[in-house]
Amino acid sequence: MKRLVNLPFEPDAVSEDIAWKLVDTLFRQTTSLISGASVFMVLGIVGFVGTGSLWYLGGLAYTFCVFLWRFGQTRIYARSRDSATPVAWAWRNIRSGWATAAGWGAWSAVVLFEPEQSIVIMVIGMHAGLVGGGAVRNSSVRAVATGQIILASTPLFFACALSSNSYLHVYAGIVALHLVAALTIIASLHKQTLQLLLREKDKSDLVERLAIANEDLELMNQQLESLAAIDALTNVANRRTFDLRSAQEWSRLTREQTPLSMLMLDVDYFKAFNDSYGHQEGDVCLQNVAAAICSAVRRPGDLVARYGGEEFVVVLPGTFLNDAVLIAEQISAALRTLALPHAISPFGYVTVSIGAACMIPQQGLTIDELMAMTDSALYAAKRSGRNCVQAAGVPITRAASGTIVPMPVHCLTA
Repeated sequence: MKRLVNLPFEPDAVSEDIAWKLVDTLFRQTTSLISGASVFMVLGIVGFVGTGSLWYLGGLAYTFCVFLWRFGQTRIYARSRDSATPVAWAWRNIRSGWATAAGWGAWSAVVLFEPEQSIVIMVIGMHAGLVGGGAVRNSSVRAVATGQIILASTPLFFACALSSNSYLHVYAGIVALHLVAALTIIASLHKQTLQLLLREKDKSDLVERLAIANEDLELMNQQLESLAAIDALTNVANRRTFDLRSAQEWSRLTREQTPLSMLMLDVDYFKAFNDSYGHQEGDVCLQNVAAAICSAVRRPGDLVARYGGEEFVVVLPGTFLNDAVLIAEQISAALRTLALPHAISPFGYVTVSIGAACMIPQQGLTIDELMAMTDSALYAAKRSGRNCVQAAGVPITRAASGTIVPMPVHCLTA
């Protein structure tokens, strides 16, 4: 649940993040703060030099003090913003802002009665511009701007209204109009600022929700893609994934001119196993065979897939035939160690027949040629009495010199 904050003199609460944005604007006006204070101090120096009146000197000193106070606040806010709440920071700015405006208002009213009218006119003109502009810039927190306008302009209004000078009576009316207009503008700008921040927040929340939804959707797509790529029973890749990956590897290795090996495995006497032990045990048997294959195929780029029924296939990119045969022997050894009982088999435990083949992919050929060679090797292994590894086709290996040379066709009994 989002925390709500009541800023000083505001009728409606706002969320804490919007409150911070409103307060941020109060303490990020260093340039305008320096500019306003510099102008007033210059006017104080000009007035004092031109008239010798201590009121100008007092205004100069007061302006310098409140400038240091407000400038120090901006530095502290920049360094330790999180040390207080937005409400506490708003009150700090209200106090310094109101004190500044009260000093400017009192100074303008007093200086109004100084004899040197040209300087008085300059002070009053700069007062109207700077106080009004500064208050408008502080409209993000309405209490700051409203207080500045009232405290800075009200003393000047009364001084003009109570003067015996008829011209100043006219100016009192102008000050009153300026006061009303400034308060109206401040209220309007404050409302617009809030609406803008709320729209930005709604937009930000919408973007955040969309980002979360997209992440969830992407995760779901990844999960679905993973499920679509995996054989549900054995938890290895399925036939569709094998078809895609093998074609991709063939294309890649055609460019690189490096070998691609393949193993095809068939569980020996599996129909008899199912008939004897039941299909549920048959499923467990396939799961154990898949695990044994994976224990021997460890490289990240290799692929173990269920080809169909009790047949499995292994894709070995960048692997020569002698290494492929070695992996096949390790699979047979893993099953021999596992020793899953198979009373109908002449071996007494679950075994596999494995066909191995290797090619360097060439333009004009497809993965089907390698699959046909591997399939022939598998059937040769079955004809040789099962539970063995058979290499077929025109196998290749790498000699000690690094050149690729033929490797004789052979059958290795497990």
